[in-house]
Amino acid sequence: MYKKNKQITEVIDEYRYELIDRDYNKGTIQTYSKICRTIRKWWDEKGLEEFNEVNAFRFCDEFIGTRYLSVSLTSDQKRTLRVIRMILSVYRGDDFENISPSEKKSFKTKLGEVFEKYIEWCALSLKLSSNTLETHTRVALKYDSYLWERGLHLEDASTPIFEDFITAESKSNRIRYKAVLRNIYRFLHNSQITKGDLSMFILREPQTSQGSKLTTTYTEEEVRNLISSVDRSTSSGKRDYLILLLASEYGMRASDIRSLSLKHINWESNTISFNQQKTEVPISYPLIPSIGNAIIDYLKYGRPPGGDDVIVVRHDSKRKGHQVTSSGIYSIVESAFKAANIPNWREKKHGPHSLRHSFASNLLKRGAGYYIISMAMGHSHTNTTRTYLNIDIERLRKCSLQIPVIHSVHYANIGKEVINDQAYS
Repeated sequence: MYKKNKQITEVIDEYRYELIDRDYNKGTIQTYSKICRTIRKWWDEKGLEEFNEVNAFRFCDEFIGTRYLSVSLTSDQKRTLRVIRMILSVYRGDDFENISPSEKKSFKTKLGEVFEKYIEWCALSLKLSSNTLETHTRVALKYDSYLWERGLHLEDASTPIFEDFITAESKSNRIRYKAVLRNIYRFLHNSQITKGDLSMFILREPQTSQGSKLTTTYTEEEVRNLISSVDRSTSSGKRDYLILLLASEYGMRASDIRSLSLKHINWESNTISFNQQKTEVPISYPLIPSIGNAIIDYLKYGRPPGGDDVIVVRHDSKRKGHQVTSSGIYSIVESAFKAANIPNWREKKHGPHSLRHSFASNLLKRGAGYYIISMAMGHSHTNTTRTYLNIDIERLRKCSLQIPVIHSVHYANIGKEVINDQAYS
Protein backbone atom coordinates (compact mmCIF):
# COMPACT_ATOMS: atom_id res chain seq x y z
CA MET A 1 0.00 0.00 0.00
CA TYR A 2 1.14 3.52 -0.70
CA LYS A 3 1.33 6.21 1.92
CA LYS A 4 -1.97 8.13 1.92
CA ASN A 5 -0.88 11.48 3.32
CA LYS A 6 2.00 12.92 1.31
CA GLN A 7 2.68 16.58 0.72
CA ILE A 8 2.73 17.79 -2.88
CA THR A 9 6.38 18.91 -2.56
CA GLU A 10 7.41 15.48 -1.26
CA VAL A 11 5.77 13.63 -4.16
CA ILE A 12 7.18 16.00 -6.80
CA ASP A 13 10.68 15.59 -5.35
CA GLU A 14 10.33 11.78 -5.52
CA TYR A 15 9.14 12.11 -9.10
CA ARG A 16 12.16 14.21 -10.11
CA TYR A 17 14.57 11.74 -8.49
CA GLU A 18 12.83 8.95 -10.38
CA LEU A 19 13.36 10.77 -13.70
CA ILE A 20 17.07 11.09 -12.93
CA ASP A 21 17.27 7.44 -11.83
CA ARG A 22 15.73 6.35 -15.13
CA ASP A 23 18.27 8.36 -17.15
CA TYR A 24 15.78 10.77 -18.70
CA ASN A 25 17.69 13.34 -20.72
CA LYS A 26 18.31 16.82 -19.33
CA GLY A 27 15.90 18.56 -21.71
CA THR A 28 13.01 16.25 -20.81
CA ILE A 29 13.66 16.67 -17.08
CA GLN A 30 13.64 20.46 -17.49
CA THR A 31 10.35 20.35 -19.43
CA TYR A 32 8.69 18.07 -16.87
CA SER A 33 10.05 20.17 -13.97
CA LYS A 34 8.44 23.26 -15.49
CA ILE A 35 5.12 21.40 -15.62
CA CYS A 36 5.65 20.38 -11.98
CA ARG A 37 5.90 24.07 -11.05
CA THR A 38 2.59 24.68 -12.84
CA ILE A 39 1.01 21.83 -10.90
CA ARG A 40 2.41 23.13 -7.60
CA LYS A 41 1.10 26.63 -8.40
CA TRP A 42 -2.41 25.23 -8.98
CA TRP A 43 -2.19 23.33 -5.66
CA ASP A 44 -1.26 26.57 -3.87
CA GLU A 45 -4.05 28.55 -5.54
CA LYS A 46 -6.58 25.97 -4.38
CA GLY A 47 -5.18 25.98 -0.85
CA LEU A 48 -4.16 22.33 -1.08
CA GLU A 49 -1.09 20.74 0.46
CA GLU A 50 -1.78 17.02 0.46
CA PHE A 51 -1.29 14.97 -2.69
CA ASN A 52 -3.77 12.14 -3.30
CA GLU A 53 -5.83 10.63 -6.09
CA VAL A 54 -8.82 12.89 -5.45
CA ASN A 55 -6.76 16.08 -5.77
CA ALA A 56 -4.81 14.71 -8.74
CA PHE A 57 -7.97 13.91 -10.70
CA ARG A 58 -9.47 17.24 -9.66
CA PHE A 59 -6.44 18.94 -11.22
CA CYS A 60 -6.97 16.93 -14.41
CA ASP A 61 -10.67 17.81 -14.60
CA GLU A 62 -10.33 21.50 -13.75
CA PHE A 63 -6.96 22.48 -15.26
CA ILE A 64 -6.77 20.16 -18.30
CA GLY A 65 -10.47 19.44 -18.75
CA THR A 66 -10.14 15.66 -18.71
CA ARG A 67 -8.22 12.89 -17.00
CA TYR A 68 -7.99 10.82 -20.18
CA LEU A 69 -6.03 11.23 -23.41
CA SER A 70 -8.06 12.82 -26.19
CA VAL A 71 -7.34 13.96 -29.75
CA SER A 72 -8.79 17.36 -28.85
CA LEU A 73 -5.99 18.06 -26.33
CA THR A 74 -3.12 20.38 -27.27
CA SER A 75 0.49 19.18 -27.03
CA ASP A 76 0.96 21.12 -23.77
CA GLN A 77 -2.18 19.59 -22.29
CA LYS A 78 -1.04 16.08 -23.26
CA ARG A 79 2.36 16.65 -21.62
CA THR A 80 0.72 18.03 -18.47
CA LEU A 81 -1.61 15.04 -18.32
CA ARG A 82 1.32 12.67 -18.71
CA VAL A 83 3.29 14.37 -15.92
CA ILE A 84 0.42 14.40 -13.40
CA ARG A 85 -0.28 10.73 -14.10
CA MET A 86 3.42 9.89 -13.74
CA ILE A 87 3.46 11.74 -10.40
CA LEU A 88 0.36 9.78 -9.41
CA SER A 89 2.20 6.56 -10.31
CA VAL A 90 5.08 7.55 -8.02
CA TYR A 91 2.60 8.32 -5.24
CA ARG A 92 1.04 4.87 -5.62
CA GLY A 93 4.39 3.13 -5.90
CA ASP A 94 3.49 1.88 -9.39
CA ASP A 95 5.46 2.06 -12.63
CA PHE A 96 5.18 5.06 -14.93
CA GLU A 97 2.36 4.75 -17.44
CA ASN A 98 3.81 4.45 -20.96
CA ILE A 99 0.95 6.54 -22.30
CA SER A 100 -1.97 8.31 -20.67
CA PRO A 101 -5.04 6.07 -20.96
CA SER A 102 -7.72 7.08 -23.41
CA GLU A 103 -11.26 7.48 -22.19
CA LYS A 104 -12.86 4.09 -21.72
CA LYS A 105 -15.42 3.35 -24.41
CA SER A 106 -18.46 1.12 -24.25
CA PHE A 107 -20.85 -0.25 -26.84
CA LYS A 108 -24.02 1.75 -27.47
CA THR A 109 -25.71 -0.36 -30.17
CA LYS A 110 -26.94 -3.93 -30.17
CA LEU A 111 -23.40 -5.02 -31.06
CA GLY A 112 -22.49 -4.73 -27.38
CA GLU A 113 -25.03 -7.42 -26.46
CA VAL A 114 -23.30 -10.07 -28.55
CA PHE A 115 -19.70 -8.89 -28.73
CA GLU A 116 -18.46 -11.01 -25.82
CA LYS A 117 -19.80 -14.12 -27.58
CA TYR A 118 -18.18 -12.92 -30.81
CA ILE A 119 -14.76 -12.60 -29.15
CA GLU A 120 -15.17 -16.05 -27.61
CA TRP A 121 -16.01 -17.45 -31.06
CA CYS A 122 -12.93 -15.76 -32.56
CA ALA A 123 -10.69 -17.20 -29.86
CA LEU A 124 -12.05 -20.76 -29.94
CA SER A 125 -13.06 -21.25 -33.57
CA LEU A 126 -10.67 -18.96 -35.45
CA LYS A 127 -7.78 -19.39 -32.95
CA LEU A 128 -7.00 -15.66 -33.06
CA SER A 129 -4.22 -14.35 -30.82
CA SER A 130 -4.88 -11.96 -27.94
CA ASN A 131 -3.31 -9.09 -29.90
CA THR A 132 -5.63 -9.74 -32.85
CA LEU A 133 -8.63 -9.91 -30.52
CA GLU A 134 -7.68 -6.49 -29.15
CA THR A 135 -7.64 -5.16 -32.71
CA HIS A 136 -11.12 -6.59 -33.31
CA THR A 137 -12.34 -4.89 -30.14
CA ARG A 138 -10.92 -1.49 -31.16
CA VAL A 139 -12.44 -1.69 -34.65
CA ALA A 140 -15.80 -2.86 -33.29
CA LEU A 141 -15.95 0.01 -30.77
CA LYS A 142 -15.12 2.53 -33.49
CA TYR A 143 -17.77 1.08 -35.81
CA ASP A 144 -20.28 1.02 -32.96
CA SER A 145 -19.66 4.74 -32.28
CA TYR A 146 -20.00 5.47 -36.01
CA LEU A 147 -23.44 3.80 -36.11
CA TRP A 148 -24.60 5.41 -32.87
CA GLU A 149 -23.64 8.95 -33.88
CA ARG A 150 -25.63 8.60 -37.12
CA GLY A 151 -28.67 6.87 -35.63
CA LEU A 152 -27.96 3.68 -37.58
CA HIS A 153 -28.47 0.05 -36.58
CA LEU A 154 -26.47 -3.09 -37.34
CA GLU A 155 -29.11 -4.15 -39.87
CA ASP A 156 -28.72 -0.88 -41.82
CA ALA A 157 -25.37 -2.03 -43.21
CA SER A 158 -24.71 -1.21 -46.86
CA THR A 159 -21.75 -0.66 -49.15
CA PRO A 160 -21.95 3.17 -48.89
CA ILE A 161 -22.01 2.94 -45.07
CA PHE A 162 -18.98 0.64 -44.93
CA GLU A 163 -17.04 2.82 -47.37
CA ASP A 164 -17.92 6.00 -45.48
CA PHE A 165 -16.80 4.41 -42.20
CA ILE A 166 -13.28 3.79 -43.50
CA THR A 167 -13.01 6.71 -45.90
CA ALA A 168 -10.34 8.55 -43.87
CA GLU A 169 -8.26 5.47 -43.04
CA SER A 170 -4.95 4.39 -44.57
CA LYS A 171 -4.93 1.50 -47.03
CA SER A 172 -3.61 -0.93 -44.43
CA ASN A 173 -6.32 0.13 -41.98
CA ARG A 174 -9.01 -0.12 -44.66
CA ILE A 175 -8.03 -3.72 -45.32
CA ARG A 176 -7.86 -4.49 -41.58
CA TYR A 177 -11.19 -2.83 -40.74
CA LYS A 178 -13.00 -4.57 -43.58
CA ALA A 179 -11.65 -7.97 -42.51
CA VAL A 180 -12.90 -7.39 -38.95
CA LEU A 181 -16.33 -6.20 -40.10
CA ARG A 182 -16.69 -9.21 -42.41
CA ASN A 183 -16.02 -11.50 -39.47
CA ILE A 184 -18.50 -9.65 -37.28
CA TYR A 185 -21.32 -9.72 -39.82
CA ARG A 186 -20.73 -13.38 -40.68
CA PHE A 187 -20.95 -14.16 -36.97
CA LEU A 188 -24.15 -12.12 -36.67
CA HIS A 189 -25.62 -14.00 -39.64
CA ASN A 190 -24.58 -17.44 -38.34
CA SER A 191 -26.06 -16.52 -34.95
CA GLN A 192 -29.33 -15.50 -36.71
CA ILE A 193 -29.07 -11.96 -35.34
CA THR A 194 -29.22 -10.34 -38.79
CA LYS A 195 -31.37 -11.37 -41.74
CA GLY A 196 -28.98 -12.49 -44.40
CA ASP A 197 -25.20 -12.21 -44.60
CA LEU A 198 -24.57 -8.46 -44.70
CA SER A 199 -20.82 -9.02 -45.08
CA MET A 200 -21.51 -9.34 -48.81
CA PHE A 201 -21.83 -5.54 -48.93
CA ILE A 202 -18.21 -5.07 -47.82
CA LEU A 203 -16.16 -4.51 -50.98
CA ARG A 204 -12.65 -5.85 -51.24
CA GLU A 205 -9.89 -3.28 -51.49
CA PRO A 206 -8.38 -3.00 -54.98
CA GLN A 207 -4.96 -4.56 -55.43
CA THR A 208 -2.32 -1.87 -55.91
CA SER A 209 1.44 -2.02 -56.11
CA GLN A 210 3.15 -1.23 -52.80
CA GLY A 211 6.25 0.09 -54.54
CA SER A 212 9.81 -0.83 -53.63
CA LYS A 213 10.00 0.03 -49.95
CA LEU A 214 13.18 -1.53 -48.58
CA THR A 215 13.65 -2.97 -45.12
CA THR A 216 16.21 -1.33 -42.80
CA THR A 217 19.20 -3.62 -42.25
CA TYR A 218 22.71 -3.49 -40.84
CA THR A 219 25.78 -5.46 -41.93
CA GLU A 220 27.29 -8.21 -39.79
CA GLU A 221 30.20 -5.92 -38.94
CA GLU A 222 27.84 -3.15 -37.81
CA VAL A 223 25.90 -5.60 -35.65
CA ARG A 224 29.16 -6.82 -34.07
CA ASN A 225 30.17 -3.23 -33.32
CA LEU A 226 26.75 -2.62 -31.81
CA ILE A 227 27.03 -5.59 -29.44
CA SER A 228 30.63 -4.83 -28.46
CA SER A 229 29.65 -1.24 -27.50
CA VAL A 230 27.83 -2.50 -24.38
CA ASP A 231 29.62 -2.15 -21.03
CA ARG A 232 29.26 -5.68 -19.65
CA SER A 233 30.93 -4.83 -16.34
CA THR A 234 27.61 -3.50 -14.96
CA SER A 235 24.49 -5.48 -14.11
CA SER A 236 22.33 -3.54 -16.57
CA GLY A 237 25.07 -3.91 -19.19
CA LYS A 238 24.89 -7.70 -18.88
CA ARG A 239 21.14 -7.48 -19.45
CA ASP A 240 21.50 -5.14 -22.44
CA TYR A 241 24.15 -7.40 -23.97
CA LEU A 242 21.79 -10.38 -23.69
CA ILE A 243 18.93 -8.41 -25.28
CA LEU A 244 21.10 -7.43 -28.25
CA LEU A 245 22.27 -11.02 -28.72
CA LEU A 246 18.71 -12.40 -28.69
CA ALA A 247 17.59 -9.79 -31.22
CA SER A 248 20.56 -10.17 -33.57
CA GLU A 249 21.49 -13.88 -33.28
CA TYR A 250 17.92 -15.23 -33.28
CA GLY A 251 15.98 -12.33 -34.79
CA MET A 252 13.64 -12.40 -31.79
CA ARG A 253 10.92 -9.78 -31.47
CA ALA A 254 10.90 -7.47 -28.45
CA SER A 255 7.67 -9.09 -27.20
CA ASP A 256 9.39 -12.50 -27.14
CA ILE A 257 12.58 -11.19 -25.53
CA ARG A 258 10.67 -9.63 -22.64
CA SER A 259 8.63 -12.82 -22.13
CA LEU A 260 11.55 -15.25 -22.25
CA SER A 261 11.64 -17.43 -19.13
CA LEU A 262 13.82 -20.24 -17.79
CA LYS A 263 10.95 -22.65 -18.48
CA HIS A 264 11.56 -22.05 -22.20
CA ILE A 265 15.16 -23.31 -22.01
CA ASN A 266 16.07 -27.00 -22.16
CA TRP A 267 19.68 -27.14 -20.97
CA GLU A 268 19.98 -30.88 -21.72
CA SER A 269 18.99 -30.58 -25.38
CA ASN A 270 20.43 -27.05 -25.69
CA THR A 271 17.25 -25.52 -27.13
CA ILE A 272 15.02 -22.51 -26.51
CA SER A 273 11.36 -23.16 -27.36
CA PHE A 274 8.21 -21.09 -26.93
CA ASN A 275 5.08 -19.84 -28.66
CA GLN A 276 5.67 -16.44 -30.24
CA GLN A 277 3.72 -13.61 -28.61
CA LYS A 278 2.63 -12.02 -31.89
CA THR A 279 1.46 -15.09 -33.79
CA GLU A 280 1.38 -17.83 -31.10
CA VAL A 281 3.25 -20.00 -33.61
CA PRO A 282 5.72 -22.35 -31.85
CA ILE A 283 9.41 -21.76 -32.54
CA SER A 284 12.58 -23.46 -31.36
CA TYR A 285 16.19 -22.20 -31.45
CA PRO A 286 19.45 -24.03 -30.78
CA LEU A 287 21.00 -22.64 -27.59
CA ILE A 288 24.24 -21.30 -29.05
CA PRO A 289 27.18 -20.81 -26.63
CA SER A 290 27.26 -17.00 -26.84
CA ILE A 291 23.63 -16.70 -25.74
CA GLY A 292 23.81 -19.54 -23.21
CA ASN A 293 26.83 -17.92 -21.55
CA ALA A 294 25.18 -14.47 -21.64
CA ILE A 295 22.07 -15.86 -19.91
CA ILE A 296 24.15 -17.53 -17.18
CA ASP A 297 26.32 -14.45 -16.69
CA TYR A 298 23.28 -12.21 -16.33
CA LEU A 299 21.39 -14.54 -14.00
CA LYS A 300 24.41 -15.08 -11.73
CA TYR A 301 25.96 -11.62 -11.68
CA GLY A 302 23.45 -9.09 -13.05
CA ARG A 303 19.78 -9.87 -12.56
CA PRO A 304 18.12 -8.43 -9.42
CA PRO A 305 16.73 -11.19 -7.17
CA GLY A 306 13.03 -12.02 -7.19
CA GLY A 307 10.48 -10.18 -9.31
CA ASP A 308 8.61 -11.53 -12.30
CA ASP A 309 9.11 -15.02 -13.75
CA VAL A 310 11.09 -13.84 -16.76
CA ILE A 311 14.81 -13.62 -17.48
CA VAL A 312 15.11 -10.00 -18.63
CA VAL A 313 13.90 -7.54 -15.98
CA ARG A 314 14.05 -3.88 -15.03
CA HIS A 315 16.86 -2.44 -12.92
CA ASP A 316 15.36 0.93 -11.91
CA SER A 317 14.57 1.37 -8.22
CA LYS A 318 10.77 1.49 -8.33
CA ARG A 319 10.22 -1.57 -10.53
CA LYS A 320 13.38 -3.59 -9.93
CA GLY A 321 12.87 -7.21 -10.93
CA HIS A 322 9.71 -6.53 -12.96
CA GLN A 323 9.28 -7.44 -16.61
CA VAL A 324 10.79 -5.03 -19.13
CA THR A 325 8.33 -3.36 -21.50
CA SER A 326 8.70 -3.55 -25.28
CA SER A 327 9.32 0.20 -25.35
CA GLY A 328 12.01 -0.34 -22.72
CA ILE A 329 13.77 -2.83 -24.98
CA TYR A 330 13.54 -0.33 -27.83
CA SER A 331 15.25 2.29 -25.63
CA ILE A 332 18.01 -0.17 -24.71
CA VAL A 333 18.72 -1.00 -28.37
CA GLU A 334 18.58 2.68 -29.34
CA SER A 335 21.11 3.53 -26.59
CA ALA A 336 23.43 0.84 -27.95
CA PHE A 337 23.22 2.36 -31.44
CA LYS A 338 24.09 5.73 -29.96
CA ALA A 339 27.09 4.28 -28.10
CA ALA A 340 28.33 2.34 -31.15
CA ASN A 341 27.98 5.43 -33.38
CA ILE A 342 27.13 3.36 -36.44
CA PRO A 343 27.08 5.56 -39.58
CA ASN A 344 23.68 7.09 -40.40
CA TRP A 345 21.90 5.12 -37.68
CA ARG A 346 19.68 8.08 -36.81
CA GLU A 347 18.37 8.26 -40.39
CA LYS A 348 17.49 4.55 -40.33
CA LYS A 349 15.24 2.49 -38.12
CA HIS A 350 17.23 1.54 -35.03
CA GLY A 351 14.99 -0.54 -32.78
CA PRO A 352 15.04 -4.29 -32.04
CA HIS A 353 13.07 -5.01 -35.20
CA SER A 354 15.86 -3.58 -37.34
CA LEU A 355 18.11 -6.30 -35.84
CA ARG A 356 15.48 -8.88 -36.75
CA HIS A 357 15.54 -7.63 -40.34
CA SER A 358 19.34 -7.65 -40.30
CA PHE A 359 19.31 -11.24 -39.07
CA ALA A 360 17.25 -12.29 -42.11
CA SER A 361 19.30 -10.16 -44.49
CA ASN A 362 22.61 -11.60 -43.29
CA LEU A 363 21.26 -15.16 -43.55
CA LEU A 364 20.34 -14.39 -47.14
CA LYS A 365 23.83 -13.04 -47.87
CA ARG A 366 25.34 -16.26 -46.51
CA GLY A 367 23.30 -18.24 -49.04
CA ALA A 368 20.50 -19.50 -46.79
CA GLY A 369 17.42 -20.64 -48.69
CA TYR A 370 14.00 -19.02 -48.66
CA TYR A 371 12.40 -21.78 -46.57
CA ILE A 372 15.26 -21.82 -44.04
CA ILE A 373 14.94 -18.07 -43.45
CA SER A 374 11.17 -18.38 -43.05
CA MET A 375 11.63 -21.11 -40.42
CA ALA A 376 14.36 -19.18 -38.59
CA MET A 377 12.18 -16.06 -38.46
CA GLY A 378 9.18 -18.02 -37.18
CA HIS A 379 6.90 -16.62 -39.89
CA SER A 380 3.41 -18.09 -39.89
CA HIS A 381 3.20 -17.51 -43.67
CA THR A 382 6.11 -17.89 -46.08
CA ASN A 383 4.83 -14.87 -48.07
CA THR A 384 6.04 -12.67 -45.20
CA THR A 385 9.61 -13.73 -45.95
CA ARG A 386 9.46 -12.44 -49.52
CA THR A 387 10.09 -8.92 -48.22
CA TYR A 388 13.71 -9.86 -47.56
CA LEU A 389 14.35 -10.94 -51.16
CA ASN A 390 14.22 -7.23 -52.12
CA ILE A 391 17.33 -6.45 -50.08
CA ASP A 392 19.66 -9.07 -51.58
CA ILE A 393 21.23 -6.56 -53.96
CA GLU A 394 24.02 -8.89 -55.16
CA ARG A 395 21.61 -11.61 -56.29
CA LEU A 396 19.25 -9.05 -57.79
CA ARG A 397 22.14 -7.77 -59.94
CA LYS A 398 22.44 -11.25 -61.48
CA CYS A 399 18.81 -10.97 -62.60
CA SER A 400 19.27 -7.65 -64.35
CA LEU A 401 18.71 -7.44 -68.11
CA GLN A 402 20.97 -5.52 -70.45
CA ILE A 403 19.32 -2.56 -72.14
CA PRO A 404 19.17 -3.24 -75.88
CA VAL A 405 20.68 -0.83 -78.38
CA ILE A 406 18.00 1.37 -79.93
CA HIS A 407 18.52 2.37 -83.59
CA SER A 408 15.52 4.68 -84.01
CA VAL A 409 16.32 8.14 -85.43
CA HIS A 410 13.79 9.50 -82.91
CA TYR A 411 15.95 8.51 -79.92
CA ALA A 412 19.19 9.51 -81.59
CA ASN A 413 17.91 13.04 -82.15
CA ILE A 414 16.15 13.77 -78.87
CA GLY A 415 16.09 17.54 -78.39
CA LYS A 416 16.56 18.17 -82.09
CA GLU A 417 13.98 18.95 -84.75
CA VAL A 418 13.34 15.75 -86.74
CA ILE A 419 11.46 15.37 -90.01
CA ASN A 420 8.34 13.21 -89.53
CA ASP A 421 9.46 10.64 -92.11
CA GLN A 422 12.81 10.18 -90.33
CA ALA A 423 11.19 9.51 -86.95
CA TYR A 424 9.73 6.24 -88.24
CA SER A 425 12.63 5.06 -90.38
